[in-house]
Amino acid sequence: MEEKTLKIGGGKPEAFLVCDKSLADCKAPFFNWLQGEDFTFGGYHGNYGCWWVHINITRKLYAYGMPGVSLALPIGNHAITIDEFKTIYAIFKKYEGKELFTFSNERFDYDA
Repeated sequence: MEEKTLKIGGGKPEAFLVCDKSLADCKAPFFNWLQGEDFTFGGYHGNYGCWWVHINITRKLYAYGMPGVSLALPIGNHAITIDEFKTIYAIFKKYEGKELFTFSNERFDYDA
């Protein structure tokens, strides 16, 4: 049987996988920061002392990591740091509320 080629719209859900030793604590400042940015907990259980968290920017959800359990495929197939996530998030937040392809004030104005 020939393997089916996966199209861009298929596949498993993905999320950023953010790693930092501080994330072993449910009261880590980063979790407070996420909540301040209107992210909500979308996990299954409490924190098991894992140093990582799964974050879906599109749905503004996060979930504590679980040892031996993959809740989502990590975007880019690798974990990133808190600072790297905040940089990526700042890019997405810049366009929040704007129509697709509007970078400043009108469609396709990326070079304005």
